[in-house]
Amino acid sequence: MSPLVTGSNDTEIQSDDDRERSRRLSLQGNTPPAEIEGYSIVRRLGTGAYGTVWLAREDRTGRMVAVKFYPHQRGLNWSMLSREVEKLAAVYTSHNIVRLLDVGWNAEPPYFVMEYVENGSLGNFLTRGHLSVDDSVRIVREICNALIDAHGAGVLHCDLKPDNVLLDGQMHARLCDFGQARMSHEQSPALGTLYYMAPEQADLDALPDAKWDVYAVGALFYHLLTGSPPHRTEATQRQLEAADTLDERLKIYQRIISSSGVPTGHRKLKGVDGRVADIVDRCLNAVPSQRFPNAQGIRDALDRRDRIKSLRPLLIMGMLAPILLMGAMIPIFTKAVNDNLQSTLDEITDRALESDALSARLQAAALDHELRDRLEELETILTDRELADALEAALDRNSDTLVGEFYQHAHDEKATPPRWLQLLDAAWAQCNAANKKYNRGKDASWFLTDRRGTQIWRREFSDLTLGQNFSYRDYFHGRGEDYPPDGIPENIAPLDKPNVCNAYKSTSTGMQTVALSVPVRSSKGEVIGVLARSVHLGALQERMGRLMKEPDADSVERVIALVEARDNTHYRLLDHPYLTEAVVAAAKESNKDAELFETLFIDESAVKAIQASQARDRSAEVRLKMYQDPIGRLSEQGTAVYQGIWLAAMAPVSDFGWLVVVQERREAALSPV
Repeated sequence: MSPLVTGSNDTEIQSDDDRERSRRLSLQGNTPPAEIEGYSIVRRLGTGAYGTVWLAREDRTGRMVAVKFYPHQRGLNWSMLSREVEKLAAVYTSHNIVRLLDVGWNAEPPYFVMEYVENGSLGNFLTRGHLSVDDSVRIVREICNALIDAHGAGVLHCDLKPDNVLLDGQMHARLCDFGQARMSHEQSPALGTLYYMAPEQADLDALPDAKWDVYAVGALFYHLLTGSPPHRTEATQRQLEAADTLDERLKIYQRIISSSGVPTGHRKLKGVDGRVADIVDRCLNAVPSQRFPNAQGIRDALDRRDRIKSLRPLLIMGMLAPILLMGAMIPIFTKAVNDNLQSTLDEITDRALESDALSARLQAAALDHELRDRLEELETILTDRELADALEAALDRNSDTLVGEFYQHAHDEKATPPRWLQLLDAAWAQCNAANKKYNRGKDASWFLTDRRGTQIWRREFSDLTLGQNFSYRDYFHGRGEDYPPDGIPENIAPLDKPNVCNAYKSTSTGMQTVALSVPVRSSKGEVIGVLARSVHLGALQERMGRLMKEPDADSVERVIALVEARDNTHYRLLDHPYLTEAVVAAAKESNKDAELFETLFIDESAVKAIQASQARDRSAEVRLKMYQDPIGRLSEQGTAVYQGIWLAAMAPVSDFGWLVVVQERREAALSPV
């Protein structure tokens, strides 16, 4: 790279709370927030609004790593950690993105460990000056490769800037910091950094879009070529700094971008050809529809520019000698390929499975935490003395009377509900707010049964379940299985400890569901009922990684699914991208829903591999070099894409009897060979 001109500092959007957090973090000095077993902290690398990044040495290998701590309020920092790890896990296989190595979910404060990229940020490098055209094009192409991988996994970066691009030992660009990233289906806004942020992104109600990243690529490209981001002048800085509120600053920023037109500074530089300038212009267009649709479009334009530039008459002569030399070496080359092909295939397979295993482990840990958090919320609710007393008094009455009270309240909003109903509804509303705050999926239902299993309260209300007896369900008795409704053991009793039950088909929705239940106790410690909340397994797919597709590909390349272990001999799919609400509803209408789920068992060879692995270590990941997706055995429309041979890694979800499966097409994984 050839630095020539002075660089610049980036201006980030920060609220007053963000600035206060940054101030507190800056006062922490060079003392790390915590020690991490297996790592020795060396020094602090940087500080952001929500955490600090430290250089550390892995004690076992001596490898240098970067550790990001989240030293804030527990609920918030776990949520932020979970969100960022979700994005990093989804893009783990990309060589163009800084890789996630480990996560300290239960640490205080929580943290995650990443690769250490030794040459620091592109932002620091640019303080020495702008880059040559060739270096700028190379770095932008590498950033586009990273964004193509991220967008293909459903992740939008939303805060691309020089400080979020690191340079490795060979000065290749590696994308990092997914703290502002959003999954492509998310509906929450994400503010970026001034002068790199698309004008439509500077809106607190804006929905994430891949074209935000396209604009940021153009802004970064412009900065690489000219030494400064587009539209930044002393005049625009004064306008932005004069704003009193964040909303006012965003509106000023939008007005500056929209009224100024595409900047022309890059076109005045020697060596910047027309095609490079056109690419920058198109990325920086203030109208989203006039930009490239995604990072793939930018890379294609760069490739076309390189092909045209390379068309020189002397190229033909330059190619003859290598072709003749290659012809002479073909026999030698062929033998070498044959000798090394299998070892190369094995190496690539192991590398792919290592990536899948990490993704599975991270998703399993995140799912385990989410389920346990929901259980703990139920237990915390029942520690409220007023609610506990109200429930004890209510559950001592006739169940039919309680059902009648709730039924009347559900159908007459003007009626004043009894105190036990008021308190239950308030607790339900409070936890709904927590779900939204921490970006968790909605609960499918909340319900309360008496000591005999009769449902006396449910949110949302359902005529199909209220007043019915569910003592046969695992969520009531906690024995690890559902009994036939007409075959309930005589000694059945409510559970006496928190439980994540076996998956079951919901009576009210017909969806595969899991319930989390806790005992309701009297003041004397006697179990007098069961309080539970349920989650549709499809909602877990929405929270996990979902299916992942390569850009512009017709077939599914990577899948995340959930498997339930039945007595360690039968492993059945619980959740899968194919098993959407629409698919299950269609099966229910044709009375084939039970048949559908009873056919989705993992094949015998995979079961044997799982059993062998778990016999050695029940907490370890299972890695399968040959795996067949049970969905691929179905004949329905949309299942053919899941046929064929896959690589798969499975990670247990704590002691719940579940496995998270991350699978990728074997053919696609081995395509480099």
